[in-house]
Amino acid sequence: MWRRRLLWLGSALIVGGASMFGYYFWMQYSADRAQREARASLDRLIEAQRAGQRRSQPAARPGPRTGDVIGELTVPRLHLSVMVFEGATAGILKIGAGHIPATALPGGGGNVAIAAHRDTFFRPLRLVREHDTIVLKTSDGTLRYAVTSTQIVAPSDVDVLAKAPGRDLTLVTCYPFYYVGSAPKRFIVHARKLS
Repeated sequence: MWRRRLLWLGSALIVGGASMFGYYFWMQYSADRAQREARASLDRLIEAQRAGQRRSQPAARPGPRTGDVIGELTVPRLHLSVMVFEGATAGILKIGAGHIPATALPGGGGNVAIAAHRDTFFRPLRLVREHDTIVLKTSDGTLRYAVTSTQIVAPSDVDVLAKAPGRDLTLVTCYPFYYVGSAPKRFIVHARKLS
């Protein structure tokens, strides 16, 4: 009787472990594929933008819709590179970084806010330092920023998204970085646009 139960328990643990590994690899594959497709999409947008500028004055474009590719964010010193999509839904944050709606768009006036998970794309931010360069490549051009400060805040502290001196770009992720489960705080990186 005990032997049968132990055999059943062992089998259940093996199947459960294999399922968890399978789920993890499927999620990783999906995110990698989405990043590749978004990078190719951005390259096509950049080429179309260049072709449009050569022909005539570009036509006004509508604002981005949830899921549209916004650009590619890189922090060279940290070897961080992630595609940025419009919106910060759970689905978007599984495949990349998300532009937080109601904040400025890259190239516009205001504070551009971008969020990503601490345990995937924004994991390297734990090593960010003042004056680090952040590059945001969009179809309209490449913008460069310098980190001005970092802070840890409560999730309800949305004032960090407001426009203020030294805040042309704000990166948001959960904190602490090594917390298991839903983290109680937010790690904020502020950066100013370089001319």
